[in-house]
Amino acid sequence: MEAVLGSEDKELFNEDDNYWLGTFQKLSATGQKLYVRLFQRKLNWLKVTKLNYPDIGLDLTPTIEELSLAGILLTESDLCNVSEALNLLSAPELKLMARSFHLRSQGRRAEILESLLHLAKQQSIFSCSQKPSSPGLTILNRVKKMVGNCVKVAAPARAVFSRLLLLFNLTDCTDEEEAACAGQNQLSTVLMVNMNHVTFPSYTVLREKKIFQHRDDLLRYNEAVHSLADVITAMTSGFWSDALQICKTAKEKWSQLENNSDIRFHQQLPVYLRRFTAGWVYTRIKTYGVEILQRLHMYEEAVEELQNLLEQSIYCPSSRGYWWNRLSLNLHQHLKQTDQAIHCLRKGLDDVWVHMGHRLALYQRAVRIRDSPSCKKWCHLLQNLPVVRVQDVPHVTIKGRLCPGMGNALFLMENISEGPSLGQGEPCSTVICSVEEVSLAYYRQQGFDQGIHGEGTTFLTLFGLLFWDIIFQSGIPDVFRNPYQACPLDLYTDGFYQQRRECIESRVNFLKNASKETLCTFIADVWNGHRDINATLVNWEIFSSLQQTQSLVSCLGGPFLSGICRILAKDLRNGGAGLPDLVVWNSHSCQYKLAEVKGPSDQLSHKQMVWLDQLQQLEADVEVCHVTAVGARSHQLS
Repeated sequence: MEAVLGSEDKELFNEDDNYWLGTFQKLSATGQKLYVRLFQRKLNWLKVTKLNYPDIGLDLTPTIEELSLAGILLTESDLCNVSEALNLLSAPELKLMARSFHLRSQGRRAEILESLLHLAKQQSIFSCSQKPSSPGLTILNRVKKMVGNCVKVAAPARAVFSRLLLLFNLTDCTDEEEAACAGQNQLSTVLMVNMNHVTFPSYTVLREKKIFQHRDDLLRYNEAVHSLADVITAMTSGFWSDALQICKTAKEKWSQLENNSDIRFHQQLPVYLRRFTAGWVYTRIKTYGVEILQRLHMYEEAVEELQNLLEQSIYCPSSRGYWWNRLSLNLHQHLKQTDQAIHCLRKGLDDVWVHMGHRLALYQRAVRIRDSPSCKKWCHLLQNLPVVRVQDVPHVTIKGRLCPGMGNALFLMENISEGPSLGQGEPCSTVICSVEEVSLAYYRQQGFDQGIHGEGTTFLTLFGLLFWDIIFQSGIPDVFRNPYQACPLDLYTDGFYQQRRECIESRVNFLKNASKETLCTFIADVWNGHRDINATLVNWEIFSSLQQTQSLVSCLGGPFLSGICRILAKDLRNGGAGLPDLVVWNSHSCQYKLAEVKGPSDQLSHKQMVWLDQLQQLEADVEVCHVTAVGARSHQLS
């Protein structure tokens, strides 16, 4: 609270907001602790008997009364919504309530709730002012008697504290998840730090630009983020029509805002700050809207929305490759407008914001159209296309026993007991494993005694370790805006490389010429100096020890590490996906292999094709390992 109100962000709170903030500050220590605990929970009514915070007090009644008198906590006397009241009941209590009204008490919880709510609405719509004869009021009173004391955080104060936390920890993870839980994750982070359970990297906070010009600007952003959360919730639940309606409402709100002077100011912000504006969030909602329209087979509307998205380049520019790909697909396959699809492909290939994976997808689609017998009359439109090609890598095929009844997802493999070295023990049992574990067993048989299934995590961790000081360097404005960031705000934008070009290239050259001993010493210094510090790129559990990390670094060598780190530094957002699944190496001979594993019917994605080509250009030993399925009775891994 002091961090936000002690900065220029204090201007984003009006007199009413400051009243609630002041109310919290006047609470007793136990009152503040209890409110924080309740704030972290979902915005629902809670039974007091279910609240167990012995560190605050065994009897919470006096503290609850304090919060209620302050107006930031509701009690059972404020409960007047039948639906919210019924949700307090456990399954046995709900059935008992249904039987007391001679309703069917068997079946799913939702069915019982529906029957009780239907009864409550039989007369007029229920409110607290209804007569005692109302069925809804009768149900409400019986629920209150059954559950006893209950509480709920008051919405007005909660909204203020949510915005406070939003400002305090305005980082890349502040998206739909944070909107759905109103900032509780940020609060949990602060509490974990205060308890010394989490440590963040050391860096200097340097704030120069204002993201929000005034309170209304912040409110618009906050509303947009909540709309985004609602869209994703509806999509996750499969309520596509509801999701579409939310998108339409959000689109209408944005159409009223996009010519606002504040919005024009946002366009002058660097991309990594522009992500925290209403326009950016509404653009994400419109992108989800495209997916919804396609799911509902409304392809003409999806095309129109994609064209609108592509007409601007201010918001979500890194999504332009996805937009061009979806637009060309819808035009060609669904609307059969091949000439328009080709025009779209050409514009997409010329778009500077379209990165390599999406460029490859666009080019391959254009080639398929050109080579299709049914599209010969359009061939003249596909002349002189920008060529985007990748070189194939070696492929190897092995066999794995499928686990019966599990489709192509799981396999059976003999569990090898530990012998003198990996893979030389005696079979002791059969275990269920993934396709990657089948591949690791194969590579152990090929002489690679070390192996990690980490996909991109392995290389992102190495990059984070080798570039730790550059990632968290001071002096770059607005990339660190609070003390609880696990990465700079520009990490996943082109600005990361542009603002650190000299330092990055210097480190790349250092790695390229470094000996194995120098690399091991460098890794050890970073590992020992920052172990277990919370950094976005570094997964401290991916390696079993510092020694295993040093072993892999020694095998990979400086030239390869410098090359892959340079690629990641220039485009971490796109480069972080598509890296090979497995890294295996022989700790004695220093030979290594990078393998992309594909199970039955799996195919390489465009990003994987691009990475395999780039790794091969770095002279890495890389291949695609295909695991074909054999019957469960087979006992050989070959």
